[in-house]
Amino acid sequence: MALNTPRTFGVQLTTSSQRIMHDVVPAGKVRHFTMVQCTSIDAVNEALVMVDWLDASNANTVNPLIHAVPVPVKDAIPAIVGAFSLEAGDDLVARASSNGDIHVTVVYYDEDAV
Repeated sequence: MALNTPRTFGVQLTTSSQRIMHDVVPAGKVRHFTMVQCTSIDAVNEALVMVDWLDASNANTVNPLIHAVPVPVKDAIPAIVGAFSLEAGDDLVARASSNGDIHVTVVYYDEDAV
């Protein structure tokens, strides 16, 4: 049995929705997330964060994981707690209430769909 190698991806958010992983989930794969963390990188102001997953099997319907949640100054919050997986074609996107105030770090691995 082959081991699945975790991937880590990080991005500083803007007010526009942007992908927060390397690519959409490839065909024939399931993507498992072990961490999605939103961190304040503004030393003065808190900011709001929105994290959504897009369901490719339903015309990329937007499904909020967290919506307009405040991230306190010099703090971090999880966007997921526990198991979370996406299927082929699905995407994970995020945005912040102001440019450059939030950094998101995502850790995930892919495995063959059964």
